[in-house]
Amino acid sequence: MAGTDPQRFIPEGTDFHYDEFPFYWLVRLHALYTQELERVLKRLNTGIPQRRVLLILRRHGIVSVSTLATHVIIKPSTLTRILQRMREDGLLEMRTNAEDGRVTDVLITAEGEALATRIEQATHRIFVRGYQGLSADDLERLMETLRHMATNLSEH
Repeated sequence: MAGTDPQRFIPEGTDFHYDEFPFYWLVRLHALYTQELERVLKRLNTGIPQRRVLLILRRHGIVSVSTLATHVIIKPSTLTRILQRMREDGLLEMRTNAEDGRVTDVLITAEGEALATRIEQATHRIFVRGYQGLSADDLERLMETLRHMATNLSEH
């Protein structure tokens, strides 16, 4: 594969094969990952957006809605509705930022912490299975490649 012409990875190329297309595998991997997560999270009466929110809050403490939207990769308007339901369920608190009244801060509650722990325990096997046969170096190279591609696509 070394020295291979990158044009063969462009769909319009004459040597293109979808099963050698990186974006095909990214989409396929994401679909499999999502299906597995949904299956496991359904047993906990929760979903992927709630999982993302809880794990970000758990790691970062108090987070603004806009920062949270960036990290959980959900549109702010959609996220607001999710946060309101999670607040009603006692999983998080929302309050006006003390320094900037235009900003709403979000923080996890004890009930949210407990659910986050159950989520991590329930989803652990998905990641172990997904990483099976890969070394730490393999995963580091994969992360580097994915970051590089994401940077390429975010440049306008």
